[in-house]
Amino acid sequence: MKLKLEAHGQEFSSAPTTVTWQTAIQYALAIGARIDDLELVWEQHPNFRVFPTYAVVPTFPVVIEALVAVNADMTRLVHGAQTVELHKPIPLGRPLATRGKIVEILDKGKGAVVNIETETQNGKGDLIFSTSWSIFCRGQGDFGGERGTTPTLPDCADSPAWTGEATTTPEQAAFYRLTGDANPLHIDPKLAEKVGFRSPILHGLCTYGQVARTILKEKFDGQWDCFQHFSARFSREVYPGDTISINATPSVEDNQWRVEASVEDRTVLSHGLLSVK
Repeated sequence: MKLKLEAHGQEFSSAPTTVTWQTAIQYALAIGARIDDLELVWEQHPNFRVFPTYAVVPTFPVVIEALVAVNADMTRLVHGAQTVELHKPIPLGRPLATRGKIVEILDKGKGAVVNIETETQNGKGDLIFSTSWSIFCRGQGDFGGERGTTPTLPDCADSPAWTGEATTTPEQAAFYRLTGDANPLHIDPKLAEKVGFRSPILHGLCTYGQVARTILKEKFDGQWDCFQHFSARFSREVYPGDTISINATPSVEDNQWRVEASVEDRTVLSHGLLSVK
């Protein structure tokens, strides 16, 4: 199954959508928000807001459309990396429109990497958030294309790291599916075993959101609005019920933290970079 390389540069758009308080709370709970995170789970709270990494939810359909256009084998995809950049707080009840573009198709030999970027605007044309998605297409490489370069991270500062934990629940993947990613790999035991896992795995984006939420809550005292940017690679699987150990190390750049997360002896998020205000 060959990729359609001519899809490089193709643009996609979504019909306007709105974020409701129900979908905002559903997402917050899906990434592990607790009852004491009232600003994320109670719509009547005076500081109720949408958690920033919710940005992956309305952009997901555009990414799927792009993958279909490039003829990606949807049964063999692996989510490689994710970035969310927040430009303005995500509004409730107002139309948001997303545009996306396939910006790179890289040849990694045994597979290919399709990089997709999106921008989401409100009805006035203000940029609310942008995202970058790196999708690894197993078995669809070796077409003679560019391999691409490895992005670099700022050096670590000579300052103590922050460490914390995020505990997932056995039902978390089933709950996260309700945000729009209904891939059966996260619910079907037979399929998970068939592709090499002992049981259904947690969505990478669920781990991504949970790590961001845990750092903002515990390291930054629940200052959700300090979020600016979070990028990370998905290195290994997380199983629902796992406890995720998180390490955030100050970088030499102001207000930037290098992030890594692990479960026991395996690194599950790597090359993470969180930027705050």
